[in-house]
Amino acid sequence: MAGLSVSAQSVAQTYQIAINKTSYPYHFVDNENHANGMMVELWRLWAKKQNVKVVFVPLTWKETIKQVQNGAVDIHAGLSKTANRAEILDLGTVFFRQNRHIFLHRSIAHIRDISQLSPYTVGVVAGSSHVISLPETAPNLTLKYYPDRHTLYKAAIAGEVLVIAGIERLSKNFPDYELLNEKYPAFARIPYDTTDYGTAVAKGNKALLDFIDQGMQKISAKEKSAIEKKWLGMDRSDNVITLSYFNNQMPFTDTSTAGNARGFFIELWQMWAKFSGLQVEFVIEDANHPDQIDQDIADIYMTNVVNDNSTDDKVLGPVIYSIDYGLFLSNDIDSVIHISEIQKKNIGVISTLSFVKDIHRYIKNANFVYFADYKSLFEALERGELDIIAGQHDVIEHYLIQSKLQSTYSHYPSYSFKRTVHASLSKANPELSRLITEGFSEIPLDNLVALEKKWNLDKSSAFFDRQLTLLTLTDEESLWVKNHNVVKFGITHNWVPIEFVDKYGEFKGTNPDLFQLITERLNLKIEYVVYDNFAALYAALLAGEIDALGSIMNTEARKKEVLFTESYWSMPWVIIHPRELGKQLELDNFSGKTLAITKGYYLVSVIRKEFPSLTLRLVDDSEEGLLAVQKGMVDGFIDSLSSGTELLKRESLVGLNMSVLDEVDRDGNHLAVNKSLPILAKVLNKAVLTISDAESQKIYEKWFDISVETGLDKKLVLRVAAQVGVLIVIVIIIIMVWNRRLYLEIRNRRKLEKQMKYMATHDDLTGLANRVLLKDRLNTAITFHQRQSLLLAVLFIDLDGFKNINDNYGHDVGDELLIEIANRLKGCVRESDTVVRFGGDEFVLLLTGLHNQDEAAYIADKVLKIIQQPVPLSAVNVTIGCSIGIAMYPDDGDSDNELLKVADSLMYNAKAAGKNHYVFNRKGSRTV
Repeated sequence: MAGLSVSAQSVAQTYQIAINKTSYPYHFVDNENHANGMMVELWRLWAKKQNVKVVFVPLTWKETIKQVQNGAVDIHAGLSKTANRAEILDLGTVFFRQNRHIFLHRSIAHIRDISQLSPYTVGVVAGSSHVISLPETAPNLTLKYYPDRHTLYKAAIAGEVLVIAGIERLSKNFPDYELLNEKYPAFARIPYDTTDYGTAVAKGNKALLDFIDQGMQKISAKEKSAIEKKWLGMDRSDNVITLSYFNNQMPFTDTSTAGNARGFFIELWQMWAKFSGLQVEFVIEDANHPDQIDQDIADIYMTNVVNDNSTDDKVLGPVIYSIDYGLFLSNDIDSVIHISEIQKKNIGVISTLSFVKDIHRYIKNANFVYFADYKSLFEALERGELDIIAGQHDVIEHYLIQSKLQSTYSHYPSYSFKRTVHASLSKANPELSRLITEGFSEIPLDNLVALEKKWNLDKSSAFFDRQLTLLTLTDEESLWVKNHNVVKFGITHNWVPIEFVDKYGEFKGTNPDLFQLITERLNLKIEYVVYDNFAALYAALLAGEIDALGSIMNTEARKKEVLFTESYWSMPWVIIHPRELGKQLELDNFSGKTLAITKGYYLVSVIRKEFPSLTLRLVDDSEEGLLAVQKGMVDGFIDSLSSGTELLKRESLVGLNMSVLDEVDRDGNHLAVNKSLPILAKVLNKAVLTISDAESQKIYEKWFDISVETGLDKKLVLRVAAQVGVLIVIVIIIIMVWNRRLYLEIRNRRKLEKQMKYMATHDDLTGLANRVLLKDRLNTAITFHQRQSLLLAVLFIDLDGFKNINDNYGHDVGDELLIEIANRLKGCVRESDTVVRFGGDEFVLLLTGLHNQDEAAYIADKVLKIIQQPVPLSAVNVTIGCSIGIAMYPDDGDSDNELLKVADSLMYNAKAAGKNHYVFNRKGSRTV
């Protein structure tokens, strides 16, 4: 009974609680005319804890406050706490923090700043907290009042207002919710305020507030969480999952000008939802309002590629992707071999903590300028304040193209930093982790790779593309890899180019490249352990200090000590020896002489057994063996072909030669694994067997290629001349003349290659691009326009009356006409567009960067008019016309073949309609 003291009420044991009819999901009246909602459930549980009864009184919003204020109803079910309400009510227990939002119509969803909404009227519920908070946040807004939320929604659907105020989500109990959600999508909302949400009673009724608080304290955190999860978390009853994303992070996430969420991550989660049998809705997460997470605005939070700060308000879910970060250097910067050589430059860095920490490991002497987002970074870039950009690879490329700076800054390929992308979950739904994992496991990998290629990520992150090469393992092998995901590989520090540590402390060579290739297919990580020589390396393998090593022969003796994989390539043995000893020497040629060879090589025992007349001098590594040859301490040095090739690259070794030893078996290169790790040996062997010839060749060419330098440094020539006299000068001049001839030969060859490339991509009569170049540019344009949400047009042009001119006046006159038409067409378009001679009297125009179909129509009008102007030729003056078919991307196709086919077909439609037309696929045609 309303208005009684606590003691009196406790006798009656009944409390009236005011609820709003339309405040879904907090308190409302459902389709069966019953009180429902999160607060209704909470108050029923409170009543049970206090052993009292509650009666819910459904009212309009203004009435809920008025009836509690005058004591007609005991308790308000729940409302936002404001200073205005505190003057007329006693505000009690705070249940949680509530976020206020404004929802924008799809047509204006591109607006992200509340201050830009002054031209629009904002619909609000009379008496709601928005009436006070909105004017405080944005005084320039015009408000229109409605008696309840459903009336407001109806007005929004009818188009009376394009902006409406609300809380986290639209009311799903609204009869036309689907239509409302279509017009006011979740991603188009803007958060503008956060406040406490709690209960209220009439002024001066502190005893009742104490009684309410007493009961609320009896409700456990688990019980409260279950209710909140049901109403504020994932609503599984309608299979809708809400995902939040960040704007301006293309190609990953953004909002199009039409108000649609777009990007790779958007389509990735849409694909996941499809295979999971769920629906997804997207909301924009505001980086300026991190406290909105407290209210679980979404079930899943997409990664912010700008900032990787973790938060305790989220549960880290499974890994769904991996993204690359790197550097883009101004073309004004001289060639940089290693990142540590970057000195005294201004580096613009996006404040991604793990990435910034990694960069600081390498770059010590530079000025780092930190930015919160890419927009502000590129503004500084355009002002000329930065030499280097550091950030997410694909986002930077997007902004460079958008800013037309792609030719000014180049990606630095020698440094990359990877960051894993997790699905972050609201604390209300940690069990979503299993659902996410299961959903992605259902998606065919080919679908994911295709999506990656669509957004051009196969050339950078290539997360799914790399998974195509992952090997299928047995359950036992998979479990072992999961529990032992780091493999210790041992290498020697100076066995160039097989394995070595360079001057920057990085592990290089054929073996590290091979190890990387193998472990990527097993999803394993590598830890390197460095040893001074092969003998120490092999001893460490036997002792279990390392798990595996590479480039070792599987002799019978070693098979008893370690496990081997199959050979991944074979390598001949060679002798490096003084040139005066001759060419193509064999071991028999060194009878009675001394040869150096590295300790631990199996070949040592073979030579001692089969060539007893040879004396072997054991050395620690290639450097020591080479030095012994140069000093005359030995007559030759035995090593593998790969190592020998690297040694002979050096200028100081011009007096040495190399002979291949055919009389000994080639060295089969294997991986050796510690005998206690049989499962590792099995999985590494599986990976070795998948290495293709092309992959082996790529590594081989990278490290074994012997490059020939052409030209000599002038200062070096003068210095040598001063030191060694006229004879050497004559020799040097001969070498320079020979180098000059070689240089001219190379230049002529490059010129010929350039000419051949031009001929392959251009029409030899008109100089226009041909079909080959059209296909290339069209495919490139499609990829770019897909990412930028722009249009492009393909105009297929056929000359009307050309055949008669060609037949009557001859091919020479016909060629004259085609050249003139080509020049006229070039004058109709921009430099960024492409004019193509498709064949015969057919031409194609590729128009890029369009915003609507009318822009293509304008060019078509221009072409029709200019083609019909008289053409003065050597033999006659002629007048012709043309017919044009116009295909638009993406409406008429999303591939080069589709667009050309549609444009060609429409061109014939134009001819059939009387010629001198242009025809679109949907909007009819025009005649000039």
